[in-house]
Amino acid sequence: MFRTHDNEMIGLPGMFGEGQCHWQKVSRVLRTHWYHVTVQAKYQDRITEAALMVDNENRLQQILIAQDDETIVTDVQVVTPAHMNGTKGWRMETLTKVTLGEDENECVVCLVEVETGSTYHSSHNPAFQSNLLTNLSPIFQAGMIRAA
Repeated sequence: MFRTHDNEMIGLPGMFGEGQCHWQKVSRVLRTHWYHVTVQAKYQDRITEAALMVDNENRLQQILIAQDDETIVTDVQVVTPAHMNGTKGWRMETLTKVTLGEDENECVVCLVEVETGSTYHSSHNPAFQSNLLTNLSPIFQAGMIRAA
């Protein structure tokens, strides 16, 4: 989850639209993956673009389902911590597939496949085996992004 501090707010609440605030900085305490989603919105002859920082698969799925002729997702990236991607630091990569499943302890585990073909998982179990997951539920596949 992302968090903010009041002193990072720009302007006054509502200054940029009803119910909206702008922030100079947000932070994360947990070293978990998240999604960077680019959305285009069409209104009359005007197209605007927004980047959404999405904390979890449920929110990602809600955004994908909410697409219509005026609001479309054009790009989805996943941002993974070092323990997940096997490197020394955080990485942002093009997402191709997300699946949720349950491990032998009935804990939800996320499988994330990226453009290079690598698959990462959210389990902290050193003996984790993705082929043992049950109740698999696909959340995202690259074809769910619409052409602008």
